[in-house]
Amino acid sequence: MELKSNNLVCWKCGTPVVDEPMPLSTYAACRTCRASLHVCRLCQFDNARLRADCNEPRAESVSDRDKANFCDWFKPQVGLSAIERPHQRDDEREQLASLFSSVDKSADTGESPQTLDELFKKD
Repeated sequence: MELKSNNLVCWKCGTPVVDEPMPLSTYAACRTCRASLHVCRLCQFDNARLRADCNEPRAESVSDRDKANFCDWFKPQVGLSAIERPHQRDDEREQLASLFSSVDKSADTGESPQTLDELFKKD
């Protein structure tokens, strides 16, 4: 099956990619949300569960997986969008946020805080 740009959807907003020459240029962008298309999030090899976030062992590490890159191993994933593909990293951030929000709630005991002067006043 020949990959055509009309088979692709933007990884960020889900809009079909139309009239984009293949292979995708590093500078290709979604016409709706202006997100870069030559990004790890749109690649077949993207895997947030791995330490290097990539199933291609020869690929160089990319620090920002949402930004355009020059990866030679990039192969766009047909029909992929952020709506259909949740990333583990987002789940981990939510878990951390809930962890720290529970700490903040438990620290609130209803007592009014004392000022430093009251705590360390000399008799």
